[in-house]
Amino acid sequence: MNEKQQRIMESGLKIFGKKGYGSTTTAEIAKDANISVGTLFNYYPSKQELINQLYLYANRDYCNYAKNLKEKKDFKKGMIELWSRCIDYALDNQDTFRFIVLFRNSPVITDKTIQQINDESKFFENVYNKFRERNEVKIYYDLFSYIMFGCLIATLEFIEKNPDKEVEHIKDVSFDYLWDGVSP
Repeated sequence: MNEKQQRIMESGLKIFGKKGYGSTTTAEIAKDANISVGTLFNYYPSKQELINQLYLYANRDYCNYAKNLKEKKDFKKGMIELWSRCIDYALDNQDTFRFIVLFRNSPVITDKTIQQINDESKFFENVYNKFRERNEVKIYYDLFSYIMFGCLIATLEFIEKNPDKEVEHIKDVSFDYLWDGVSP
């Protein structure tokens, strides 16, 4: 990805994440990225193509950050580390994470994009299923991923609304809640 595309990605994540799909124009993104609208369309021929490429970009960044950890023999210890990394990522990359949350179930995200993300994140499913086969977790991966994401969003909203609270303590308490729901 070249420098102009990087600026488009950063501007798109920020503006779409704040204003949504319908209220964002490609002209706004181009202006924020300090490029012409024509240059934006040279890279991304339509607004929908741009949003799908942004969604891939954001999810890849998030998954690469989260999966950059060593596989543990103890599933709970691995989950604690993953949980902490997911929260840290969201706090450190608020535009990207806000964009992911906003467009997670959006009809503008194509089935092809969703399939590509699922294929690229098989690592998590494969690790999870190893532990499920050993009866260390009780629910299917798909259900687990929805529950985990919901708990993650709730935890982040609580942290945002309670800046005086200790983040590490909130991570611990929210993980315990998540763990109670998935462990046998």
